[in-house]
Amino acid sequence: MSNWEPTVYEFARVSHGNQLDDSGKNYFQAHVLQTVSLVKQLTTDEDIISAAYMHDLIEDTDVTFEEIQRRFGLRTADIVNEVTHEGEKDNYGRYFPRLHTKEGIMLKLCDRASNVSRMDSWSKERQEHYLRKTKFWKDGSDL
Repeated sequence: MSNWEPTVYEFARVSHGNQLDDSGKNYFQAHVLQTVSLVKQLTTDEDIISAAYMHDLIEDTDVTFEEIQRRFGLRTADIVNEVTHEGEKDNYGRYFPRLHTKEGIMLKLCDRASNVSRMDSWSKERQEHYLRKTKFWKDGSDL
């Protein structure tokens, strides 16, 4: 870990507390660290890596945008905010209207890849729904 990394690691770990994923595994260990690992394969940018550690904090914990900004800076907070869902679920699930930068999209793709790799404990319906939402290309059937 770089010299700045233990601080963000510990903040995210403590903030997620004893949160479990759908298969009963520690959420921070099973998902957050996997997402960080994927991001690190693509960039060495400290703000993006920091945002990867904290990408679910605003939606899953009491941590606010303002707290992230105060502790880790505006750019990191903006990336976290960009990948945070907004509003209530609809028939299509959550939506991400703030997702627009290459940094945010890179992080969201890594987050999605982690989720897809860990979805075995989900119901078949939930898996199909998530995969439909994640797919962003045409399969040719509409042509």
